[in-house]
Amino acid sequence: MGTNEVAVRFRHTCGVDSGPYPFPLAASISSLKEKLLAEWPAGKPGQGPLAGERPASVAEIKLICSGKFLENNVVLGSLKHVLGEPGSDVVVTMHVVLRPPLPAKAPAAPKAKEPESKSCCCIS
Repeated sequence: MGTNEVAVRFRHTCGVDSGPYPFPLAASISSLKEKLLAEWPAGKPGQGPLAGERPASVAEIKLICSGKFLENNVVLGSLKHVLGEPGSDVVVTMHVVLRPPLPAKAPAAPKAKEPESKSCCCIS
């Protein structure tokens, strides 16, 4: 592996690993997600631990490294504290979590005010 590359292994929540794959230090997290989606095993539920949970898009994939969710615009080169020295035989493990996209929020209808009850109470 070159001095400008790092090996990344993806560990899924079911314990299955994908990779390691070589990525240049200039690669963004978004490009890692694209590679992961391209290499995702195809199949039907029951044909392997990952076959039934294939994400529809990279937006559903969240990567965690050193306990932090990685944003799509982060570049691997900025993660030197995790990656170690480029060109070494270190393989960085990133955890994969699938989160379906949130449904689009409909505009909230204004709540109707409940009429206040006006009552008296006498305590003797």
